[in-house]
Amino acid sequence: AGLGAMMGWMTYGSIKFKDLDADMRKAIMPLHNVMTALITRIDADTDAFNDYMVAMRLPKDTEDEKKAREEAMQDGLKVAIEVPLETMKVANVCWESMIKLAEVGNINSKSDLQVGARCLELGIWGCWKNVEINLKDIQDEGYKVKIAE
Repeated sequence: AGLGAMMGWMTYGSIKFKDLDADMRKAIMPLHNVMTALITRIDADTDAFNDYMVAMRLPKDTEDEKKAREEAMQDGLKVAIEVPLETMKVANVCWESMIKLAEVGNINSKSDLQVGARCLELGIWGCWKNVEINLKDIQDEGYKVKIAE
């Protein structure tokens, strides 16, 4: 998102590309907004996994403690799934603007856009991998089906 926005900023306002200013404004804003939103998602992802780790350290000496621990672990896993899943949705918004920039942006910034697109693709893939690894430990089959949709 950031590299895509950067390419747009390098095109926007340039006399050479003045006729593209409206297109650049439309393409830059969603990328800038996603870039800002994704920065906050880093801490949300860390916090989500920390909830699961705290649950793993709960006592498990009695049946009640085991049950409470398991419920807390399941709740933690669900958060650890939902945060990267939401991050995927946030990041996925970028594609339309990235494609528009590829069509009309400053060709001298092509490599920035290419790297940005690969980072976007890899980031979304990485989020999905986090979902997959945590989903396998979820016991609620209905929840698994809902997430898989």
